[in-house]
Parts: sequence; C-alpha cells; structure tokens
Amino acid sequence: MKFRQIIALSLSALIAYSMAGCRPLPQNAKTSGSTASSEELKPESGAKLTFRISSSNQLNFAKNIAKKFEQKYGVKVTVEDGGVYDQNKVNLEVASNMGPDVFMSPHDKTIESQRSGLLLKLDEQITKELKNEVNEVAMKTVTVDDGVYGVPVSIEIYVMFYNKKLVSGDPASSFEQLLKEAKSFNNAAQNKFWFLSNVSEGATMFPMLSVYGYRPFGEDGTDDNKPAFDTDEFEKGLEVLKKYHDLMPISSGDLANWDFLTNQFITGKTAYFIGGPWNVKAFRDAKIDFGVTSLPTYDGKKEISFAFIQNAQVSAYTKYPKAAQLFAKYLVSPEAAELLYTDASCITSRKDISQVKGLSDDEQLKAIAKCFDDSIPMPTAKRLSYFWTITSSIGPAVFDGKMTPKAAAAKAKSDWDSLLKAE
Repeated sequence: MKFRQIIALSLSALIAYSMAGCRPLPQNAKTSGSTASSEELKPESGAKLTFRISSSNQLNFAKNIAKKFEQKYGVKVTVEDGGVYDQNKVNLEVASNMGPDVFMSPHDKTIESQRSGLLLKLDEQITKELKNEVNEVAMKTVTVDDGVYGVPVSIEIYVMFYNKKLVSGDPASSFEQLLKEAKSFNNAAQNKFWFLSNVSEGATMFPMLSVYGYRPFGEDGTDDNKPAFDTDEFEKGLEVLKKYHDLMPISSGDLANWDFLTNQFITGKTAYFIGGPWNVKAFRDAKIDFGVTSLPTYDGKKEISFAFIQNAQVSAYTKYPKAAQLFAKYLVSPEAAELLYTDASCITSRKDISQVKGLSDDEQLKAIAKCFDDSIPMPTAKRLSYFWTITSSIGPAVFDGKMTPKAAAAKAKSDWDSLLKAE
C-alpha cells in the first residue's frame, strides 16, 4: 500500500479513536501458549485459512505464496482482496468471528488492534525465529508490551530518486548542494525544478521536521500525550521546511499533486524527487535511467524518514491458531521474499536480502533497503491521526510563507489541545 493512502486513512481514526477502547479477550478467543518450535508446530487437522490483503498490488503474491504453503503444509488458504485497509471493518469482522484468519495491515494499527483484543500473541519459538530473521526496525512495529503480535512482511521508506541524465557523477548529498545546483536549472516559466517533494503530508514533511531532533510521541512513538509541538526541535524543523521553498519555488498546492511530481521526474523536468519503492515500477516502465540515494542532509545533520511496514496479523478468534501462525511466519520466508519481489516489486523485511533471487541483483531496491536502516518506525500512538491533521494544516502555510514557524508551532499546540477537549 502506498503510504499516502495509509496516511489519508489514518485521518478517519479521529472518529474511531473515541469509539475504540480496550476490552478483555473473550472466552472464545485463542491465545498462544505453545513453546514448541515452529518445526514442531503443526497445523490443526482439517485446518483451512482465509488471508486478506490490503492492496491489489499484493494479489498475485498472496495467491502464489498461498499455493506454496498448501503444498508444504496441506492447508488450503483462500485469498481475499480487502481493498484499502479499514480498521473499523476489521474490528467488527474479527470480533464477530467472521473476519479473516490472517490479514495485512499498516503497522501503525498494531497497538490499537492488540489493545482491543483482536490479535493473537505469537508462539514463543516463532517469535524467537522472527527476531533472528527480520529487520530490527520492522520487529519494533509488532512488539507490544511483552509479546509479538504479528509478522513484518514488507518495508517501505522515503528516499531520494535522481535522474542520471541530469545528474552527472555522484548524486547530491546535502540540501546546500541541491540549492546551489538548482540556481542554474530552476525555471518556473518552463516548469523545471531541480528538486521536488510533497510538503503537504506529515510523512513527507517529517524528514525536514526531524533535522534538529524532533520526534512525535516520544522516542518510541507510542506516547499518546507527547506530540512535542511545544518544543524547540519542532519549531526549528518548521524553519527547515520554510527554507525548502528556496529550493522549490512552487506552491505547496502544486507539490501536493503526486501525479504532477512523478510526471515531472519521468519527463526530465526534475532531477531529484522524494518518493518510495512504490514509484520504482512506473519509473522503469517509462525507461528512465535513475538512481536511488538517501535523503539529503541539512546543516550537516541527517534527515530521517519514517519507516512504514506492512504486517501480517493473526486473528485472536481464528479456529486454527497453529496453522494461522505458521502461515503468517511463512509470509517472511525466503520463498515468500522472492515472490514478494517478483510478483509485487516489494522489499521483504528479512535482515539478509543477499540471497533473495532477483532482489539481490536489484541495485535500486537494494539501495532503498539500505536506507531503511537509518529510519525510525512511523509512530503507533493512537492519536497519530491528530499529528497528520495538524501538520497537513500548518506545514503548507509555513512553506508558502503565509505563517511563521513560531506562529505555526503555537497553532499546532492550540489545535492539539482542541482535539483533546473534543474527545
């Protein structure tokens, strides 16, 4: 799933937050108390599973990995295309025993689902194996309190693409270098811009906001009460956002149009573009000679991207908890990692991608995977939707020069307080 879709959907949680509460696990819900190894963990007799994906891009992968799982374990897996992930729909279906046994979801929904009693705590040995095999950043997104409640399947992150026909030699590594180079290329009348990035969404703004240490919802992104809008780090981050207008002399409204941004890059009117692995196929189809590099530094400091992970969750209500856990773990197996690449052009969350056929030779996706190690997981705080709403309101105004960083920081704090009062 593209992150901008996830972000848009998170806004709906403004309503869902007031409705969702913690509740005890019903008596008919399953728990994982087994300590047997996954080699010994065998599917229940007569087990059959339903696996729901949240993006059509995953469909071929899901069907093919389901076939491989059936061949290995003798368990039939029916694949459902659930469309864009809907937390409320999952909550209702799972709680009524009508939902899927295993389902994909963006990682920011894990804590909410776990606290609502919807997720199965995974077997201890499976947990141990996942920690050995899966990227540490990704594992943080399925770890709640003392247990693991899902399997990280694929990873995504924002990186900087560059057009090799426009960029000679090594790509730029700093904002300052980009700004210097842009002076001889930028031409608003011809719609030419050396560098472009969306500045209307919290996820794409965050790298700029992160420069001086701003971290919403605490260091681990779980503290609902610490958006940190009242910090010097946040205001300094807004100063960075404002400065980016010198590099991109264009309105935030135009930059909010993803089709415009990608077309600019494809047609050679933009040398650098901030995007993610979801852009790779379109660039390749357009036969663009492009490279991938990390986000630029600013004032000698790293810009940090949120990490976005698609997780496979096991329903606490599944009739076949052993089979469901085995299937969820199988989604991050070496076989699955290969299919994930060939069928969906996605990057596995496995630590070692050197043995993944195809991916190991893909210089562009390997570069994206390397950048992932410097990222931090997108916050999982239940009030994350408030962050998206507030930043999408003040960020464009700062970029366009309609509001000072100081005034924007004050408005962010005021809007936060108003949202809390409305709960």
